[in-house]
Formats: sequence, structure tokens, C-alpha cells
Amino acid sequence: MVKKHTVPMQFHPRAFSAFGSDLVTNDFVAINELIKNSYDAFAYHVQLSIANEANGECYIEIADDGLGMTQQIVEDAWAVIATPYKKKNPVVERDGKVRIVSGNKGLGRLSSARLGNKLEIITKNNSDECIYISINWNSLVESTDISSCGIYIDNGDEKMLLDKIKELNSPSKTGTILRIKELNSKWDDEKAKELKQALARLISPFDDVSDFDIHFGIGGDEPIRISANEFIKNPMYHFWGEVDAKGNTTWKYKYNSSCCKTEEGKISWKEAYGGFGRASLINQIHDWEEEDYKCGKFSFELRAWDLDAESIGDVSTQFDIKKNEIRKTISTYKGISIYRDNVLVLPKSDAAKDWLGVDLRRVSNIGRRLSTNQIIGKISISEQENPELKDTTDREKLVDTVEYKQFCFILETIIIQLENLRNRDKSTAKKPGKIIDLLSPINPSELDNRVEELVREGKNEEVIDFVHEYSANAEKSIGELKERMDYYAQTASLGSVAFVIMHEIRTGMMAVKRFLKWCERNLLIEDNSGKEYCEDALNAHSRLMDVADSFAPLYRKNYFNEKASVSFDSAVKHSISLISAKKEAKGVNIHFESQEDIVIGMHSGEVQTILINLLDNACYWLSRCPGKKNIIISSNIIEKKLCVNVSDNGPGINEVDVEKIFSPGITGKTQGIGMGLVIVTELLSHYDCKIETRVPGDIGGATFIIELPLYEED
Repeated sequence: MVKKHTVPMQFHPRAFSAFGSDLVTNDFVAINELIKNSYDAFAYHVQLSIANEANGECYIEIADDGLGMTQQIVEDAWAVIATPYKKKNPVVERDGKVRIVSGNKGLGRLSSARLGNKLEIITKNNSDECIYISINWNSLVESTDISSCGIYIDNGDEKMLLDKIKELNSPSKTGTILRIKELNSKWDDEKAKELKQALARLISPFDDVSDFDIHFGIGGDEPIRISANEFIKNPMYHFWGEVDAKGNTTWKYKYNSSCCKTEEGKISWKEAYGGFGRASLINQIHDWEEEDYKCGKFSFELRAWDLDAESIGDVSTQFDIKKNEIRKTISTYKGISIYRDNVLVLPKSDAAKDWLGVDLRRVSNIGRRLSTNQIIGKISISEQENPELKDTTDREKLVDTVEYKQFCFILETIIIQLENLRNRDKSTAKKPGKIIDLLSPINPSELDNRVEELVREGKNEEVIDFVHEYSANAEKSIGELKERMDYYAQTASLGSVAFVIMHEIRTGMMAVKRFLKWCERNLLIEDNSGKEYCEDALNAHSRLMDVADSFAPLYRKNYFNEKASVSFDSAVKHSISLISAKKEAKGVNIHFESQEDIVIGMHSGEVQTILINLLDNACYWLSRCPGKKNIIISSNIIEKKLCVNVSDNGPGINEVDVEKIFSPGITGKTQGIGMGLVIVTELLSHYDCKIETRVPGDIGGATFIIELPLYEED
């Protein structure tokens, strides 16, 4: 019989490996973790060196002028795995300043085991003697029992430490030197170059951080300060703002062109909920029920560039920098980085640079959508405001929580908004040329000839630049070509889509109608609410069948050849009825003077498609404005056409955007697709009619003028 008893949990010494060398994904992450420890010690200066000892053995050294450690801190905190020391001491003070510590898991120092077998430390705190610490990780891991594991502590060489601190140009009398020996991997020039890029991300390139800098040297070379190139501060597209405690985003945008314009706007949590998934055409038909926002406040800043030859050339000329250096610099910082209390959280390796899935999404729409190669982004979170945005133990991602999903939704929507603004400003509003013209920039013979010429001349570096330039031009042309083909495909698919939708509406509504009639005959509904619900359902059924009847002609194969007619009065009233059911139309007063004797020579579905698009746009922008919301529909006959004005008192249209809004993919709506006005233009052009806009609008907002053909008897 088993005697009841308690068995104490124990750690095998192999846990040092599991939490250290096995857990940390790469050497760059390991070094970043150790430098973050210097930051947490309130160091002002950190110097990382990779050098050789007299015997030729390579070592890694990290020296700082931080507060250092006392013997008590070493024994009670540093030597305790997963210590809660930083969690209990979330801030550190020095010289009247306060710094929030970046780590709290108590595992950072184990990162050194990833880099090498032996760790030596010299540290000095102003309230204790200089201390020397030595650890052999392999000896710890190979121990049979955790009680036999220990670290060696002795008196440290204070002169050596202070001399090193002087090299940092610091007056501090405290600090720490970490020296890692018996390295696990070879550090050549290429790996050192990758490390430099990883270090560059550790502190945001956007901020002028005055109280923490990093210097890096290799092979005895003079250490250089890690800093960003000046052109990073002057992006072509600059987008920044804040997210409040309710998930609502306030943004500002600057387009650094000749006009150098700035604008601002807002995105509600309701609009942001769903992120990339909500932006697709299919997902827009769902009635999204968003959850309460829990993630907390944070700020963001995105800087983006176009990488085609012309755009890169402009940056090269302005900042006197080689084109390949521009691409290399953007590549160093590329992607969206998260900083918690000013220290990098994500990404810490190349594999994690697209943690948000920006590039994966871009595959389906090259040109219109941004890639991580074009963006340098900073998301600023804090331990206080975003406590549930937690690092995974391997430091390569954030824990998948509800708060993290909400965080991603907002960031995805922010990127969509930036893309919409960029696409609008990139648009030249010129008439589309021939498709063959889009293929000429990617003619392979030009690439062959130029590369052969440069190789013969021995200009190998210029070959790389030319290939980069060719690649950027090819990507731009492919994007424009795909955009054109997408537009044609969407236009050609309208009939098929209408057919499927109308068929499903009619089939489904027949079943609904049978059930409602059965309820009327067989159920005794006595309470008023029940009667109202039943009556509302019957009315809704009637409206849906009216919609199906209105648009039914659009899916007939030869509908363009049919002679059609519709009462303008009924088409407008029907459109107003449909649009009034939308949430954005709440509180909008739509004024229309009845025109009962006017007949339009179009199918009713076509006229309603045009009117609903215009009314939907007006209601969307009015919903974002305070005060009274008005839409006025007026008309007058000119020759054989009816000219219809649809005006609102919303924010209106910028004069520079007047022509752009009729181009495919150009939209000011956060989750828009930019096809509404394109479809309207196509429908009208079939009847030799047109659409245009007037700036400023008739009642202070936007005014659209459309021509409709009057019906003529044979």
C-alpha cells in the first residue's frame, strides 16, 4: 500500500540549457537580450566588441557604464533562475531620471550560454566592492544535481573596469563587463554585418535617444556608434498617430512631394475590427459584431518609400547617398517593429520581420499593397498600458491572446489606411495606356545587354544596382498590369455575381415567405410585439424581392441589347429606401423633389446601382461629421439627357484628388476597395453619359453630376 506523502519538485541542471542555449533562437537574439540587461541597469553607453585574445581565441565583450551589481544582488537575484527581481522592481532610477526595465522573466543572462561556454563578469556598484563572477555553462549542464551547481565569485579588477568605462567616454565609476569565451560559432565579417543590422533595430531609428547608445567594433577596429541614416527621417509617406483606451485611432499623414501636404483622420474600433480579413470584398458583406476593446493605448509611426528607380533616384540625389545604400538601410530596419518602453520587443530575427503577414497578403495585389521592404514602422507599447501584450519565452513573438488579436486588427487597418492614401497620391490621374506599354519596362533584352556590358567593364557592384533597379521597375509594371486585369475581371464578373445573388435571394425568400404565411394561418399572435415582428418580416421580404426584381435584368446575357425604361422618380425613391437601412445613413436627411413624368432609358437596376453608390459614399462621409447631415438630389433636362446633382454637406473632396477618385483601387474609406465610382463610370459610358464632380460642392461638401439618357419611343 502506498503511503501518503509529498514529493518535492526538482530541476535537473539540464534546465540551464533548456532556458538558455536551447530556447534562444539565434546569436543575435542572445546578444540583444544581454544589451537589454545593460539598458535595465540604466547604462548610458554600451560597447559590444568581438575580438581575439593573445592566444588567438575569439571572445565577445559587452561593457557598459550602468549601475552595476552588488554581491547581494548577484547572490539573491542574478544567481536565481526566473527571479522575480525585475518584476518587483519595474523601474530603475539614476541621476534624477526614471527608466522602466525591459525584461521581467529573469532568464536574460542565460542567453550567454547560446553564445559560448564560459562567461566572465566584472561589475561594480557604488555601494559595494568590485566583483568578479565566472560561470562554465557546460559544467552546470553536466552536473548530476542542482545543489551541486554554482557560480564562482571573487574580487574584481576595478582598474580594468574603470579603464573600460573611460573608453566609453563616460565619467561613471560603476558598470559591468561581460566577456563570453569558448564561443559556439564562428564570427566572420558577414555575421558581424548581420549583427550590426540586428543592433540597429534595438533602439528605434525614429527617436533621438540621448541617454542610451550602442557602439560596435570587431577585430580591433575602432567601435562605431549604431545610428540610422539621415534620409530615414524624411520618408515619401509618413503616417503616425495614437490608439486610445477604446480602440479608436487618430492618425496624421504627410506626403513628401512637391506639394508636401498633411492631413488627418480617425478610425473607430468598429471599423478596425477584423483587420486584413475585413477589407476583402467577400468579408464586407458580413455584419461584423466586434468585441469590447481590451488591448490598451499605444502609438504608432510608419514611414514608407517607393522602391522604383525614379523614386530611389530622387532620394539618392537629395541626400547624396548611393542607391544600393538606400535599399540596404531600409532593409536593416524594414518591417514593423514593436518597442515596449523604448526597447525592442519584436522582431529580433529576419524570420520574424513579417510577423504581421504584410508580405503574404501583398502577393495577391502587388503594386497597390506595401511590402515590408518598403516600410519602417515603430509601434510603441508599454508595460503599464498593455500588460497583456506579453513576449513568448523564446522572444520571437507575442503570446496569442485576445488582446494580441485586437492589437493586430488595428495595425492591419492602419496599414490599409496608409496604402489607400499612398495609392491615391501615387495616382497620376492619366488615362490608361495600352497594355503593351506596361510590358516595355520589363523587356528582358535590356537586362541582358546592360549586364553583359557591365560585366565586360568589370563593374560588378553596378550589376547588382542595375538588377535591383530592373526588379523594382518590373514589380511596378506587374502591379499596374495586375491592377488593370483585376479591374477587367471584376467588371466582367458583375453579371455572373448578380446572377448568383439574385438566384439565392429568390430561392431563399420563397422559403421565408411560405413560413411567414404559415405563421399567419396557424399561430395565434396576441401580443403587439409579436404582430409587429411578423409584419416587419413580411415587409422585409417584400423589399428584398423588389431588390431582386430591380436588378434581375443585369444578369441576363443580352440585357445591354434590350430597350429598357424606368421611372426616375421611382428609381430615386427606391434607392433612398435601400440606403436608409444602413447604419451610416442614420440621422441623414435626404431631400428629393419628385419628378414623376421623367422616364430614363436604362434598366432600373443600373440606375439604382449608380444612385446607391453615390448615396452610400455621401452617407459614409457624413457619418464622420458633426452637426446636421444633408443630401440634396436635384435634376434638370439638357437636350436628351437628364443631369442629376447629388450634393452633401460632408467634408468634400480635395481639388488635387478630383480625377484620382475615378481610378480603380483609389478609396478614402478605411475598408473600401475603390471600385464603386469605377462601376458607375462604366455603366454611364455605355449610354454615352458621364460623371464628374464639382469643387467646392453646392452645399459645402461633395457634389457629383451624372448624366442619364432620357427614354425615347421608337
